[in-house]
Amino acid sequence: MNRPGIKAFLISCALWLIPGLFAAAITAGFLSGYEYQALSRLTGAVLEEESLPAALKQAFKENIGPQQMPDARNPADSGADDSIGIQFLQKYGYTRLDCFHQLFPRMLLICILLFQGVGCVRYLLWKRQWVRCSLRIQELADYLKAACSGEAAALTRREDIFSHLEDEIYKTAAELTTTKETAVKDHEVLAARTADIAHQLKTPLTSMSLMAELLKPTEEEDMEYLARLKSQVERLKMLSDALLTLAKLDSHTLELECREVEMNELICQAAEPLRGLFERKRITFLSRHADCPSTGLLPEVWIKADLHWTAEALLNVLKNCAEHTPENGRICLEYTQNPLYTEITVDDSGAGFSKKDLPHLFERFYRGEHAHKDSVGIGLALAKLILEKQNGLIRAENSPHGHARFVIRFYKN
Repeated sequence: MNRPGIKAFLISCALWLIPGLFAAAITAGFLSGYEYQALSRLTGAVLEEESLPAALKQAFKENIGPQQMPDARNPADSGADDSIGIQFLQKYGYTRLDCFHQLFPRMLLICILLFQGVGCVRYLLWKRQWVRCSLRIQELADYLKAACSGEAAALTRREDIFSHLEDEIYKTAAELTTTKETAVKDHEVLAARTADIAHQLKTPLTSMSLMAELLKPTEEEDMEYLARLKSQVERLKMLSDALLTLAKLDSHTLELECREVEMNELICQAAEPLRGLFERKRITFLSRHADCPSTGLLPEVWIKADLHWTAEALLNVLKNCAEHTPENGRICLEYTQNPLYTEITVDDSGAGFSKKDLPHLFERFYRGEHAHKDSVGIGLALAKLILEKQNGLIRAENSPHGHARFVIRFYKN
């Protein structure tokens, strides 16, 4: 018996002890009165006996008074023995409760045993019902868990107090399964169409890029237009690649090759494509271990992740910070590790996030009030999907100084 069961049993015993105590007192009082009544009747009968010595009768008359002596020959006084006996017993100090203290211990023991036996039977019946209810609840809970994972089978129907709940759970689970299957099919169709569009875009974009490279403008104005054209083509290529990646993540066709990756290698691969942007805006990029920020030697920190796609996710985060950091600003990346997870914190020196933007930053195609003019709202959503696929998470917040901060965690289990 577990500790809650022992506690319930002791409480049950204590509760049944109280009525046992009252029952013992009432029973002892009743038996004491009954014994007193029998003794008074016997005493009265003895005193009315004709063979009683005259001296004893005379002493009794003197004690209780001759006027109170009934006439035993009178039929109307046939019940006078009780009153004569009671008067005699009261004269010598006998009362109805004289035997109470002798009877109470025995009655207490009997009543306690009786009531405790009834209590034990009631407890065992309650325990049996409680075990049945617990097993039934556990069965329904297991069915709900299986339904959530898509492995639910038919319930074993029973007629009990949970029958109505069982019917509602079964109907709800069946409806949710149908809705989920429909949603999954629609999602797969959308992902496939998005992938098709992204693939279709890559061919003309590649042709446009090649033609832009073949163009040889002679005037300075034409060169400026050509540079803008190349920039827009590259932007469209990046957008099509992001859409294709999102479609692969949605359809679960993107396979990640997780292996041991050193943190410095990951950071270098993520920051390298942004080096030109950092130089144009004169942004200082710092990378350091949180436990030893002042030393030049960075300790090795290893995580299990896909190097290419994790670097892609971190690149999107750093790019977002760079776009919102003013010239001559700073982006600081700190990382640390504990037995549960590895954490990366990215702080910029921009204006931070507005309160209304924070809940929607990782939604697809969401553009905040301070969004970059070329942003389409895919980068952070893509980063979130990639990290969550590797048992990680990302959240955004404002630092105590009011700047933007991204926190990334890679959990070990």
